[in-house]
Amino acid sequence: MLEMILNDVLGIIRTTFLSSDWIGLVIAFGSVLIASFAMRRGTQIGSMTLLALTMFAIGGYLRGVYRGARPQGDGVNGGELVAQLESSWGVFMNMSAGVLLAYFISFMLMILIIFGMRTVFGRG
Repeated sequence: MLEMILNDVLGIIRTTFLSSDWIGLVIAFGSVLIASFAMRRGTQIGSMTLLALTMFAIGGYLRGVYRGARPQGDGVNGGELVAQLESSWGVFMNMSAGVLLAYFISFMLMILIIFGMRTVFGRG
């Protein structure tokens, strides 16, 4: 059981934080950086991890909305917004509890690393 969780966490870290997808990396690291800089005490790790995961989900949704070439001056219509929201919600609902836990642990570790570095180097 523990080995499966650790393998899931390592897989999420590899696919989210060590991929070659630059936009995905900006979304992931941006949400982690914002959450770690908003964190004042170490006891806020749970709420800041949920904040980072929420920002990551919103960033992924917006990325899906604005993906693809559009003619000049053509904006996003309501149908595309709803279709992307339904698609994103479907992906979320199909995730198992183990995968959700792995995302939570992965983002928590990244926030703790950045918060620890900020704490150590900020005392200067």
